[in-house]
Order: sequence, then C-alpha cells, then structure tokens
Amino acid sequence: MSERPPLVIPSAGERQPRAKTRSSRPQRESLKPSSQHDRLSPKFKRLQEAIDSRKARLQLETQSLVPEEVVVLETIGTVQNLIRAVERVEGLEWLAEIENRETALSDEFPPHEEGGKALERHSSSRRVFLILYNQQALRELLSLWDKWRNKESLAYGHGRWKQVFEQLSDVRHWGIKDRLLETGVLEDWQERINEGEEVLPCEVELWYRKDSEQRRQAQIYVENLVTDMDGEVVTDAHIPDIAYHALLIRINTKDVLPLIESNSNNIALMQCEKVQFFRATGKMLTSQFEDTHLSDIGTISEKVAALDPVIALLDGLPLQSHGRLQDRLQIDDPDGFEKNYPAKLRHHGTAMASLIIYGDLSAKSDPTPRPIYVRPILKPDPRDWIQNSERVPEDILVVDLIHRAVKRLFEGEGTQQAVAPHIALINLSIGISDRPFIHSMSPLARLLDWLSWRYKVLFIVSAGNYSAPIEVTREQVFFAQDGLLASIIADVRNRRLISPAESLNALTVGSVHHDESGMQPLEGWDDPYIESGLPSLFNAQGMGYRRTIKPDILAPGGRTAVRKTLPQTGHEPAFELYLQSLGPGQLVAFPSDSAADISGAVFTRGTSNSTALASRAGSQLYDLLDQLSGQDSGSLINDIPRCIWLKLLIVHGATWGDASAVLRRILSDSRHSQRSGEYITRLLGYGIMDLEKVKECTNGRVTMLTGSALSRDETQIHRFPLPPSLSDIEAYWRLTVTLAYISPVFPSHQTWCDANVYFELVGRDLPFDRLEADHNAVRRGTLQHEIFGRTNPAGTLETHELELRVSCLSRGSEFTDDIPYAIAVTLEVAEDLGIDIYREVRSAVYAS
Repeated sequence: MSERPPLVIPSAGERQPRAKTRSSRPQRESLKPSSQHDRLSPKFKRLQEAIDSRKARLQLETQSLVPEEVVVLETIGTVQNLIRAVERVEGLEWLAEIENRETALSDEFPPHEEGGKALERHSSSRRVFLILYNQQALRELLSLWDKWRNKESLAYGHGRWKQVFEQLSDVRHWGIKDRLLETGVLEDWQERINEGEEVLPCEVELWYRKDSEQRRQAQIYVENLVTDMDGEVVTDAHIPDIAYHALLIRINTKDVLPLIESNSNNIALMQCEKVQFFRATGKMLTSQFEDTHLSDIGTISEKVAALDPVIALLDGLPLQSHGRLQDRLQIDDPDGFEKNYPAKLRHHGTAMASLIIYGDLSAKSDPTPRPIYVRPILKPDPRDWIQNSERVPEDILVVDLIHRAVKRLFEGEGTQQAVAPHIALINLSIGISDRPFIHSMSPLARLLDWLSWRYKVLFIVSAGNYSAPIEVTREQVFFAQDGLLASIIADVRNRRLISPAESLNALTVGSVHHDESGMQPLEGWDDPYIESGLPSLFNAQGMGYRRTIKPDILAPGGRTAVRKTLPQTGHEPAFELYLQSLGPGQLVAFPSDSAADISGAVFTRGTSNSTALASRAGSQLYDLLDQLSGQDSGSLINDIPRCIWLKLLIVHGATWGDASAVLRRILSDSRHSQRSGEYITRLLGYGIMDLEKVKECTNGRVTMLTGSALSRDETQIHRFPLPPSLSDIEAYWRLTVTLAYISPVFPSHQTWCDANVYFELVGRDLPFDRLEADHNAVRRGTLQHEIFGRTNPAGTLETHELELRVSCLSRGSEFTDDIPYAIAVTLEVAEDLGIDIYREVRSAVYAS
C-alpha cells in the first residue's frame, strides 16, 4: 500500500427526486405543407407502386405470404416519441433507427422561413425504419399524409405524425443497395472471386421481429431462398437482449456473379425484405508483419500468485510455453482451436498477453501478480499462407462466439459451471476490419453494451488501426509532423472507429506515439514527430455513437516510423508507415519458428498494444481497490461493481497535455478552425492515460473517491473537503472530476443505452475555468471527465467544500434499475507552494 493512497469518502446526501426543469431544446425545423406536398407526394406514390408490385409477385409465388415492405422515413432532427406514433398504426412495427449527422441535406431541401425567422440548413438527418406488413397499414399511412397536407385534423392518437411529416426529408423502401453497400460484403466477394473461390460465405442479418413466430417464419423463408440457390445455412444466432437475429450462409459464386459483374438486381435473396444487411464474415482479424526479426529476451522464473484472474483476454491463442508466459495463463479452449493452431503462428495472442502481464518489455517492469484468463477466438487464416494472419473462423458468427465466451465466464455452458466468475475486465484488442462505425451501432458493439450491464464487466477495446500510406500536399511534405496530422484530420470519413469501438459502455483506447525502446528508426525511415504526446498515425478516430467522445483515452502504442514515397502520376506525395518488427516500438514476447526457442520477442505498435496496456493498468488498479477496501471507509469500494471503479480510474489521470496546442496550431489555418475542439477530441478523446496520478497522491495532489446509485429522475449531492490553506493563498490550481457508470440497454428504443448519469458543480462563485473536452460532449456517453483550472490566481478561495450534484435521467425509456456510479475528484497545486494539501484533506475526511 502506498503511503498516500486515494481517500475514500463514503458519506453522501439523501437521494432526492430531481427537480423538473424546462427543456431548452432548439427550435425544430420543418417545411410548409405546400412545399412538402410537391416534393414528397411522388415518393409516396412510388412507395404504393412498389408494394403493389411486390404483392402481385408474391401472389404468383404463394398464397400464404403476406407482403412486407421496410419503409425508410428520413427526417431532419429527432422526431420525439416516434415509436408511440408507430404503434398507433395497425400493421406498422418499429425496427430501428440509424443516425447520420454527417450527411448534409440535398439542395432540394432548401433553407426556409417559419414565423418570419430564417432557419439554417440542418446538416444532420436520421433514418427511421418501419416494417409495413399489410395493405391496411399502407392505406392508413397514406391517409394520414393526405390529411396533413390538406390541413385536416389528425385522429386522436395520431398527432405525432404531424411532426413526422413536417420534418420528413425522404420516404422510400429499404432496397438492395441498403442491404449491400458499406457492409464489406461486395468487396469480400470480389476478392474471393479473384482468387478463384467457388463458394462464398456471408452473414445475413435479419430484421429483428418481436413476435417469435414471425422470426421463425422469416428464418425459414430466408433458408428456403438459400436452398433454392443450392447454398448452405451453416449456423444461426438469436440474441433477443440486443435484438439480433442472423444466419451464416454459403452460396455459389456463379449465383453472385451477375450482381458483381453487371449490377443485376434479379436475385431473390438480395431482394428479400426479411434481410436488413448482408455482411462479410470472418473479418475480425489481426494484421501481421511484412517481415519478422526476432530478438531474445530470455525467460523469467518468478512464480505467479495463487489468485483468481480478474482480466480475460479474448484473442488468438498465446504460446503458453514461452519463457515469459509459462504458468501465467489460464487457457480455456472449449472449441478446440488449439488442435489446428501451430505454435509458430500464435502471434497476436502471445503479444497481447505479454503486454498485459509485463507492459513494454523494454521498460523491465514487474509482471502482474495474477494470472490472466485466455479464451482463443481466433485461428490461423487458411487463406493467408503468406502473412499467416489470425481471424475468427469463417464458419462462426462473431457475435455468437463472443456471446458464448462471456456467458461461459459468468454462468457456465451446458453442465459446466462458471469458469471465471471473478473477471472484472475483458480485453478485446481486435476489431471487425470492414465494419467502420458510420451511422448505426454494430451488433457486436450492442452485444458488449448488454454484456457489460448483465455481468457488470468492463470491456476494453481498441479504436482500430489504419496502416495505408498517408497522402499529403506537396507543401506539407517538408513539414512531416504537421502535414501528416493535417491529412489525418481531413480524412475523418475514412479513418472511422472499427467495430466494436463505438460501444457506449466499453472503454475505447487509441494510441499515443510513445514507447520505451529508446531506439532510432532504421536508415531511410524517420520519426515523424518532433513533439511528444501526439496521437499515433495508425489511429482510428471518433466521434462515437450519438457523438459520444471516442476514443475515451490514449495509451502508449509504440513509435511509428515513416518514409516519403515518390508520388504516382496524378497523386500527391505520401508517407509510408513502418510495418516490420524491428524498433522502435514496444517489445513483446513472440513465438519463433523453432519449438525449442521460447525466448523470442519483436517490436510492435498500434491500438491493440494500447488496449493491452490499459488492461494492464486495470490489473494494477484492481489490486489498489483491494487495498482501499480494507482501509477506513473502504466498504464503499465493495458496494459498487469493480468494473465501474476500473473504468473510472483508468481514465481519471488523462489529460490532453501539450498535444492540444500542436493540434490547435495545425487547425488554426484550416477550414476546421471553428470546430477545433471537436477535432481535437476526435483524435485525443479525454487524453493520455496517466496511471501514476491515480495510484498515489503527493503533497500537492490529493484524490478523493466516492460513489452511490441512483434511479431514474433522482439526484444526490456529494461533498468533498478542500484544503483550508487555499483560503489564504493566491495560486494556480487544477481540479479534475470523473464520473463513470454502465447503462442498461433497450433494444426496442432508439436511444439504446438510455440511462444518463452526470455531475454538475454546485455554486456559481467557484473560481474555475473549464478546460479541454467540450462541456456538452462529456455528457453523451457513460463517462464524464472534466478538468477545471484556476487560471487567475488573484483572490482567495471562500469555500472549504466542493459540492457535486449527480443526477440520473432517462433519455426516453422508463427503466427501473438503480444505476451505480463512481466519482473521482483530484485537486492539484504546485508542489513548490510548500503546503501539504493531502494531509489537510485527509484530516478533514477523517474528522467528519
């Protein structure tokens, strides 16, 4: 135990009903009925014609089917209570919502006047999906439209449709392009066709129907279409808690060629209204080195403690016999992956296990005392015999595999009891490479959110890597640092988070350009940065779902060397990223080609590494929490799930540091200058992880921990003592406040993670300036991290107590669970002031 650990403050005010406040929603945009009529009436007519045509075709095929049509209502802004409006129309069923804030409305939706006040063109839109399964539903929808455009009153219960029609930008049916574009499946099929494969795998994601019989019929219908094509249904998965229903199929290349070669739409399976998306399968995979150069790191004989593991690694199978990993892993392989997993190909799992246990081996840090639990979910890719990458097998649905793996931890499987119920943190350093976060949350991200709440476990996931050469302008090539960063900022659309990094309950980690190797790049390669603390060139960037701050934090991910490449005709110059296994980078354990060599190591870099280091930090913090739970007031530690404490403390020390000044300078001369704070947040999240700030206090830094639980529409006041000596000293100081929680999920509601827990500083006379992350953005997710500074030292502090008001709201649903949360507050002053604020605060805490 450190001499100056964080202080636990158990007392809090009574839980109180939250005072109702008047909403300050922005003015809702709408168009006049006359202009909406001219623009949308033809679209409603085409919708009627489409379903009439489909009905006629189905009547020729079978008399037992009722025609279904998925209708897309695209609106500007949020339509309040739309689900209730849908439920009022018999035959309409709410399916999902996709948010698209980056797509500007077309010119046919011009700015307009309302009440004498011009409204700016809204740059966001939302697509709302409904399912239309009989003619009566369509007739009623068209009747509502006609009444609204004719200025007639809508019947009781249908008043919300007025807002829908006022904000409607488009109405159409869900078509083949929606099912295939931006899912990765067409690109995957083309690649396989080029390689001469005759059978193509595919994940078919069905629209989730609430009625079990409708789900069964939908699956049978799709299975019959696959059979008619001489295809095969390999497996299926149904997870009602996240509204997920999918099949994994194989179809013949000859049946897909017309779609690939001539864009033919005459394929019954592709037209099937039961299907939401066709997706590539087996795309959760690792990247490999272009060339491998092994170092020798020797072995270690220190014994691991006989303690339960608290960290689980879902990854490739590590080399258990490696001298640095022996006896430190608990391997659980119920699917028998090890049988076809040669030792020399166990790359990624070995590297991640090494980073979690030792960190960067160049730093020579002590290993974590506990073993780690490992469940292999990757296997060597039989199609990649050159680079020997590892991936989830093509005959397994990723979502189903991870669902089974986590359930096995806490509940067991079949007759098997729970295999590792003490797990508090699950490391997922891999993502689905062809599933960037664009509009809708991926099924895997939804699964992690639900599993987090169900089992009270923290997922730490990587933001994702982009390793393609980075193009710059001819002027920027002479200023590599600024040019590369400017190019990355401008390429936000093509460097999105990789699934499941958009998960709201998970902690998403990006990389900072740092390692402990002390090495310089090879001849011909250069370190692109002249300043420290900058984000890695590999990083995917945010924002996340509903514009939450993602990645949450950055952690060291190794230094990335670059070299200039000669531009091709018609192209700008580019910088190539170093992808081999020599330094600089982070030194990790690695298998060799020889079974007798158990001391190999290579240098690696990327967000996988950063994620593993964040998990290692979680292991160290878990032990700190164990120690705190035995101290004064420590019972509070055990009242709140450990996963929430870990989420809180991993982030609490994070700051933007000097990187923000560099990025602001780059942004100052660009078209993004007015939104510099948002673009910095996209790259840095809440900042760079700093574990030492959290583990131990100093004379000039004190950290206080507390927490509680609130239900919907409740509030609570927490009070933190401030050092009395600050009342008499004019000085700069900094206050960091972090709140973390995990939200329940609601598959049938468009807000998904609906609980919204946040803090506010009480009192308007506090001499604080808000620094770093935007005040509005920090409240959108399940982690609120704010830094306040006293930038004007004049005057004294008139209060001896800091008050935080924590509130719990609903974004739309009516959840009844208590939501546990944890808070960390750190006050920092200059060490050279000569005052011991830790001692003063500690005395005040224990005096009370």
